Amino acid sequence: ARLCRAGWLITLVISDVLGDPLDVIGSGPTVPDASTPADALAVLERYQASEAGIPARVFEVLRTQRGPPEPIRSRLEHLIIGNNALAVDAAAREAVRRGYQPVATSARRLEGEAEEIGRALAAQALAMRGGGPNGLVSGGEPVVRLVPPQRRGKGGRNQQLVLAAMLEVERACQLGAERPWPPLVLLSGGTDGEDGPTDAAGAVADALVYERVRQLGLDAADHLSRNDAYPLFDAAGGLIKTGPTHTNVCDVRVALWGGGSSN
Repeated sequence: ARLCRAGWLITLVISDVLGDPLDVIGSGPTVPDASTPADALAVLERYQASEAGIPARVFEVLRTQRGPPEPIRSRLEHLIIGNNALAVDAAAREAVRRGYQPVATSARRLEGEAEEIGRALAAQALAMRGGGPNGLVSGGEPVVRLVPPQRRGKGGRNQQLVLAAMLEVERACQLGAERPWPPLVLLSGGTDGEDGPTDAAGAVADALVYERVRQLGLDAADHLSRNDAYPLFDAAGGLIKTGPTHTNVCDVRVALWGGGSSN
């Protein structure tokens, strides 16, 4: 921003960070930096960076840079043209077009673990059985607590989330041979078409996928405990594969009643 000699600098922003903090998205190259060399020095000293091999010259430079930075002389304007909230809104409008009555919500800050979010998604969806809204569209970006490498399988945060949601539906509805999966579809996917170190964007759970898991005798709880959702959904036909979209605005999750087909 300081290098711009124009009188007006407009930045079009696609946000891959929840809450859209302009100084964090893409490292904020056109956003004034409010931090100081003293702030950076304090962080390095707090974590004893000198003992971790950070060169002494780094500390010397930070200690000598005391003056204020050169002012930004251009007028700055930032326009967010894509973010998680817009993706959620677009998905919700498409659900309405298809005859659903969805509730839409987008996270504004960091979420919890994928398994917790998955169980919450299932619980919220099951609470809609009595009428009223018959769909839920939400967005965010949870994290996954990884097991040790020797136990770790293959998967991603969205696949982990959907597997946890599927198990929660099974538990809450006491599913079995005499009690089939309800007419409910659950899915979660990364908007960039990628989910962890896999070729899938995420996964979907519905009657067809759940029944296939049962027919194959797959232990869903074991796969969940090993961060190994990909092989399970691959075998059951529940993977979502879009290919890379090259646009990341975090994740979108959908729950719909009255579906029953992963198509």
